[in-house]
Amino acid sequence: MHTIEVNQLVLEAEEGLLLGNGDLSVSVFQRSGELVWRFGKNDVWDRRFDRSDSPEPAHIEEIAKGIREQGWRGGGYDAGGAGTDAGGTLSEAEQKRVGELMSGTPCYARRPYPCPKPVGELILNIPTDHRGWTISQRVHVEKAELEIEMTWENGFEIRLRCFIPPKPNVLVVDWEVVNWNDDTSMACKTPAWFTLYRWPDPTIRAHAAKHYRRHRYHHFFGSLKTDKCTPLAAPTVEEIDGLSVIQQTFDPDIQFPQGFRYLMAPLVEGTEIKEFNLFEEPGACILLQPDKEARKGSLAVAVPTSSDEGDVEAELARVRADVGDDSAAAFKRWEAANAASAEEFWSRSSVTIEDKILEDVWYASLHTRRCAYRGDVIAPGLALPSTVGDYSFWHGDYHMNYNYQQPFYGDYTANQVDMGDSFFPGMAHMVELGRMLAKKYWNGNRGTFIQVTGYPFPIDDDPYGNGPLARMAYMTGWVTNFYWWRYLYTLDAVWLKEYGYPVIRDTAMFYTDFLAKVEDGSEFDDGKYHAYPSPQGEYLYTGDVKDYFDQAQVIRNARWCLQAAVAAADVLDTDKDLRDQWQDILDNLVVVDDLDELGFDAEAKRQYFYNEPAFIGIDIGKHIPRPGDKPKWLKKPFTSTGGQPWEWMIHLRNRAFDPERDFPALSEWIQQWRAPNGALRAMGTQGLGFIGHYGEAEGVLQPLQETMLQSWDGCIRIFDAWPRDMAGSFTTLRAQGAFLVSASHAAGKVGDITIISEKGARCRVANPWDHAVSVVDSAGNAVESMVEDGKIFCFDTTPGETYALSPTK
Repeated sequence: MHTIEVNQLVLEAEEGLLLGNGDLSVSVFQRSGELVWRFGKNDVWDRRFDRSDSPEPAHIEEIAKGIREQGWRGGGYDAGGAGTDAGGTLSEAEQKRVGELMSGTPCYARRPYPCPKPVGELILNIPTDHRGWTISQRVHVEKAELEIEMTWENGFEIRLRCFIPPKPNVLVVDWEVVNWNDDTSMACKTPAWFTLYRWPDPTIRAHAAKHYRRHRYHHFFGSLKTDKCTPLAAPTVEEIDGLSVIQQTFDPDIQFPQGFRYLMAPLVEGTEIKEFNLFEEPGACILLQPDKEARKGSLAVAVPTSSDEGDVEAELARVRADVGDDSAAAFKRWEAANAASAEEFWSRSSVTIEDKILEDVWYASLHTRRCAYRGDVIAPGLALPSTVGDYSFWHGDYHMNYNYQQPFYGDYTANQVDMGDSFFPGMAHMVELGRMLAKKYWNGNRGTFIQVTGYPFPIDDDPYGNGPLARMAYMTGWVTNFYWWRYLYTLDAVWLKEYGYPVIRDTAMFYTDFLAKVEDGSEFDDGKYHAYPSPQGEYLYTGDVKDYFDQAQVIRNARWCLQAAVAAADVLDTDKDLRDQWQDILDNLVVVDDLDELGFDAEAKRQYFYNEPAFIGIDIGKHIPRPGDKPKWLKKPFTSTGGQPWEWMIHLRNRAFDPERDFPALSEWIQQWRAPNGALRAMGTQGLGFIGHYGEAEGVLQPLQETMLQSWDGCIRIFDAWPRDMAGSFTTLRAQGAFLVSASHAAGKVGDITIISEKGARCRVANPWDHAVSVVDSAGNAVESMVEDGKIFCFDTTPGETYALSPTK
C-alpha cells in the first residue's frame, strides 16, 4: 500500500491533498483556524465567449500573402500588439487589417473568460484557543481515502476520514472529537462545526491586483485594458424541497441556453443547517452545527450541475432519494462503492521500483489523474479543477501545443484505458469546431483544424483567430496520435469505427487539402507536397518565407497523421480512394529529416517512421538526439517539470537515454519538484505564483513506464532502458497489440515474463536474455515460436490466453 503523508500545515489549494472520482474532486488544505475542502468539478466553467471586440479571424490566404508579399515582421499576443511591420506600402484600410491579423485576438487576449471556476468550500472550524496544533494528513492511495488527525498539547484531538465515491458526486466526511472535556475545552463550548461557502466572484482587477501583490507577476494585462470584463452573478442560498443549498449561476451559452448552474447541498442528520446572510454582503454561506454534545458524526456535500440529467434539481432529488431516511446506511453504501472502485482501478497494473522516489511518483501521478480524469466526462483544462483560481492564466484552456496532450501519455500503458479515454469527450467539441474553421478559414478545407487553444464545450467561432499563432498546422496531427494509440493498445475495431476513425479521417483530410505541390519555378517546385504557410512551436512573424515552409514539426505531424489514416482505413477496409490518396501524399511528401545525413542506421530509420512526431525532437527545430549525446536537458538547476516528460520521451525513443547515467538525475529532479500532495509541479510557483496545479507533468508516467516496457516500434521490449543494478517489477502494463505484460528485473537480469493476449494478435518480443526463449501457454503446452531479425522472437496467440516466457536452460 502507498501513502501520501504530510505532517505539517498545507496552506494552498494547489498543494492540498487530493481526492476525487474523475469528475468531482477536492483539495484539502488549511488556513488559520480552518481545515478546508476546496471543491472542483470538471464541467464548472464560465462559458462566456465574447467576440464583440474581435475582428474577422484570419483567412489562410491573407496570411500567405502577408508573409510572401508584405514581409510581415513582429506581431503580438495581445490585441493591438506592438512591433508590426508590413513594409509601409499599404493603404490605411490595409494597414488596419494587417494590424488585426498580426495582433492577438481580443476574445482571448482581452477577456479572462472562458475559464474554469472553483466550486466552493466546506470548512471545518477548529478551536483556536488551544496551543500546539499539530496535524497529520494521509492519503491511502489504493483505498482512495484521506485521514486527518489533529492534536493539541492538552490532549484534545479531532480525527477525520473522507472519500468521494464513484457516484453520486458527493464528498463524505466522518469526524470524531476525542478527549473533549472540562480540562480541554477552554473557552470554546463547541468542539466542531462546519461552514459551506461560496465567495462572490471578484472583478478581474481585484484578482489581478491580489495576484501581483502576492507574487509580483502580472498576467492579466490584456483584460485590464478594457472595462468590459464582469464577474459572475453573486452566489445565493436557495431552498429546494426544504433543503438549504448554495447555488451559483452562469450566463446563457450554446450548450446551456438557460445558463449553467451548480449546487452545493449539505446532507447530514442531527445537525442544524442554517443560512448566514453575511449581513447582506455578496456571497453564500450555510452553517452546519452538530449537536453540542455530539462527539462524532458524518456529513456529505453533493454537487449537482446542469450537466446532470434533468438539471440540478433532478440530480439533487436522486441523491436525496438514495440517502432516504438513513444517511448512515447511504454513506456506508457509498463507502463500499468507493472501496470497490479503488480496488478495481489499482488491480489493473502495479510497479515496484527500488528507487522509492520513482515508485512513489508513479502511484501519486496515477492517483492525481484518477481524481480528475474519467472517460465519460470532459477532462480538465490546464489545471486540476479543485486547484483553479477565480481566473486562470491562459484561460485554463485546452492548450494544444503539448499542455493538454502530455498528461495522457501514460494512461494506456498503465492499463488505465478509461482514464485515457477522458481525452476524447472535451476534444469532441474542438474537433467539431475545427470542421467549421477548416471550411471557413482554410479555403473550404474538408477536414478539421485543431486550433492552438480551445474549450470543452461548443463555441460559435475561432477562439484564437488572429495573431502569429492563429494558423499553425501541427496540432491537428498531434491530436490524431491519441485516437490511433487507443486502437493500437486495445485493437478495439468497434471503437475505431464508431469514434476514432471519423476523427482520424478528418484530420487526414485537413492535410490532404492543405499540403500542396508548388508550381512556380521556385526551389519548392520539386514535385513534392509542401506545407505553407505554417510556423511551428510559438514565434512571431519573422519576415522570412522559409520560416513558414515545411517546418519540421508540421511535416512530422502531417506524415504521422496520414500514416495512421492509411493504417486505420486498412483495418476497417474503408475509404479505398482516400486511402490511396493519403498514401500518394506520403510517398511524395517533402523530407525534413535527412536520415542518411543524420547518420541513422537501418534500425534507426525503421524506428523513425514508427515514432510519434512529438518524440522525435523537441518543439522547434530539427535537432534529433543521438546515442551518446550528453544530457543537456538534465543539467541543473531543474527549473520545473513541465517539459521533463517530453524530453525524457524524446531521449528514450532516440536511444539517447543512458539509464546508468540519467536515472540518478531524474530521481533528484522528481524529488525536488514534488508538491506536498505528491503531484509534480509543472509550473514553478516562485515565478508565476500559485495559479493552480497544472497537470502536464503527470505525463511522467509514460517515460518511466517505457524504461520498463516499450512496444511502440512493432515489438515488445522488457527493461530495455533500465539501470543494471536497480531492482524493479511491473504487472499487467499494456503493450500495443492488446497485450498485458508482467515482468521483473533483479541483479542485472530480467526474470520470467507473463503476457496475456486480449485479442489474439501475433506477439513479437525482443529477447532480453542470452539464451533462446521458451514459450508455454496456461496449460503448460509449448508454443511454437520463431526468431526474426536475429533477436525478435515471435509467436501466434489466442484471445484471452496467458503465456509464460523464460530463457531455456
